[in-house]
Amino acid sequence: MPTVSETLSHMSDSMSDLSQKAHEAETRAKQSREMTHEQLQEYAARTRAAAQQRQQEMNERNAKAKDDLAANWENLTAHVNEQRDKMHAKIQGKRDEHDAKVAQRRADRAENYAIAAVDFALDAIAEAEAAVLDATDARVLAEAKATS
Repeated sequence: MPTVSETLSHMSDSMSDLSQKAHEAETRAKQSREMTHEQLQEYAARTRAAAQQRQQEMNERNAKAKDDLAANWENLTAHVNEQRDKMHAKIQGKRDEHDAKVAQRRADRAENYAIAAVDFALDAIAEAEAAVLDATDARVLAEAKATS
């Protein structure tokens, strides 16, 4: 998972790229005044093709990210289920024991596991929120590039 510094660096680089692309578009727009109709049509077709290519690449990245997220969610669910099943098996196996200290330690472990599971869920929610923000940012950039 990228750090905040890496994310901010990536966004800064993206903003630089966007600025450069805007400057290049401005330069080409100025140059277009001296182009013939055929040259303008060819240039516009290349520009549209490049935009479609960027859109396709973004769609592929989004599909991969969606697949990765689904796979990670499946792994997480399987792990949580496995841990729950182990905990249930341990509890069931020890249910007949009446030693208060053993029961107390088992309860402490179960509570710690519950706390860890809640912490993990909170981390997953935060990661999901960050992913949504990243996706929104990517969409905003894509739309901005598509309109420029």
